Amino acid sequence: MTAVLPTFDPVARTTVTEQVYRRLRDGLMSGRFAPGQKLAIRGLAAALGSSPMPIREALHRLQAEGAIEITPTGRIRVASLDPVQLREVRDTRMALEGMLAERAAAAATAADRLEIDALFDAMQRSVEAGDRSGYLEANFAFHRRIYVVADAAITLRIVESLWLLMGPCFYLLTPERAHLHRSMAAHRDIREAMRNGDGPAARAAVCDDILQAAGSLARLLVARAEG
Repeated sequence: MTAVLPTFDPVARTTVTEQVYRRLRDGLMSGRFAPGQKLAIRGLAAALGSSPMPIREALHRLQAEGAIEITPTGRIRVASLDPVQLREVRDTRMALEGMLAERAAAAATAADRLEIDALFDAMQRSVEAGDRSGYLEANFAFHRRIYVVADAAITLRIVESLWLLMGPCFYLLTPERAHLHRSMAAHRDIREAMRNGDGPAARAAVCDDILQAAGSLARLLVARAEG
């Protein structure tokens, strides 16, 4: 005899907690928060139009992912990377993101390339306008759009876990116009490789972008420590 399942009310497709979690997660990955930045539940709730409970639940999930630190006294802050961790994240990103970019270059359709071009143009406009938040948002979307084309969901999840740690560091770098111009040169090479379907060139350009950013950040961390 087969047991009859009980009747359930349909579940909501996305809960408030899930929406809050994804908004905060994307904000961390895209560099909208600074390393070590103190966070207040009430402030986040007001910014997201939520009650405090979903904020608490989302923060605990992000703490488990290493992106948020919550002290025994309840103080909340964005996690920071030390130089050793930065090198580890850099090397892992180069391996995985380089692979994704190479796969994406071979798999991209004409529509994919048009979207990638549009995101590159959005980054360029933000750099020219000195729009820090616009650049960070477009940079995040540019890389994510390319890696989605690679159709490697497991690898992309690992990469996003690294972006959670690295994303806040981008907040520190964006005021440096020299870094932004170097980064845009690497992004231009990525775009050209995607246009040409050149996988090895896409891998090399992504690795160059990651290496440059990590180098700039390492110098900045040393200067902050000495200052």
